Amino acid sequence: MTQPVLQTTNTLVGVGVGPGDPELVTAEVADLLATAEVVFVPVTAQAETGRAERTVLYYAEAWRVDPVVVAPPGCGRAPDAAAVQVAAWFAAHPGSTAVFATSGDPSVHPVFGRLAASVRVLLGALDLRFVPGNRAVRGEAS
Repeated sequence: MTQPVLQTTNTLVGVGVGPGDPELVTAEVADLLATAEVVFVPVTAQAETGRAERTVLYYAEAWRVDPVVVAPPGCGRAPDAAAVQVAAWFAAHPGSTAVFATSGDPSVHPVFGRLAASVRVLLGALDLRFVPGNRAVRGEAS
């Protein structure tokens, strides 16, 4: 009798980390960032530390934060290199969950949507979750 093959599903969780102040993220986002195996953060150049990454580093150790170089929003290019990087992580960690942090709401953030679609094409299957976080803009009341 043959053993059933267990399917492992990878999960990519898009989280919104707010407008740049780590104290404004929701408790759910803070917990995800503090416990995730890996947190991918978008940057436009490898040497840069972006706004999302600065917020993530408030909750996650630097060794768990993995910057991915993405095309700037509105340029029309799919983030293929970033998708390959994320898909390679999932290939090395089958059945795992990874977090992708955005400075905006991940359900409408153009970079996260394109990245998730490209990773899904590379992997064949990918569960997606969205945790919007806080979209408030910090400012003074008049």
